[in-house]
Amino acid sequence: MQQVYRFGPTPEQPARHLFVFLHASGADARSMIPAAFKYQGRFPSAALVVPSGFSLYGKTPESKQWFSTKDLSAENHMARVSAILPRIEQLVRREQTNHGVPRERTVLIGYAQGGTVALESVKAMPELAGAVVAYSARFARLPQSGTRMASRIHLVHGGYDSVVSRVYAERAARILAGLHVPVTLDVIEHLGHALTHEAICRGSLRLLQGIYERRRATLH
Repeated sequence: MQQVYRFGPTPEQPARHLFVFLHASGADARSMIPAAFKYQGRFPSAALVVPSGFSLYGKTPESKQWFSTKDLSAENHMARVSAILPRIEQLVRREQTNHGVPRERTVLIGYAQGGTVALESVKAMPELAGAVVAYSARFARLPQSGTRMASRIHLVHGGYDSVVSRVYAERAARILAGLHVPVTLDVIEHLGHALTHEAICRGSLRLLQGIYERRRATLH
């Protein structure tokens, strides 16, 4: 049974946004709850959904992952992500229906492996979410020429990340910009592979700015 935590506005206040938080490999849903609450401080009318990964990581019941990292390689990375994307879509669609929130107001927020899942989800399913905030993450396979992506992408990465090099984020930002996908990249120079208060604040600020820019564009 997958563990899913849900937080949000009171029943009297309908949710205006849906934020789905995807944790890193070897963690669980609870590891993302502090980040979710920080986002709630900036977006008090958002519904927060914090699920655990689909499979065990090692032998510890509390440690989960979205896809197996055993013998993970450049050759099988994309196939492993693709195999779980239908379950991600089912999860997000269910929560969109339950909360009455449309695609354009849905945001996938992922850290490390969860960020990869978020990025690949909106690459494969352009109508799934309006935005992604990906921390210390990378695409399993960079978007190819002609790829249609309808989401705003906000990348936040540590300058000293030794697990997922900043080079992946920098390369992704260049390619997305070339595809005319709205993208921001924040490299926090003194940060390693970690989801810190500063990183969370930077990502939530970029998300807020993107929502504001989108609203302003629709008024003209």
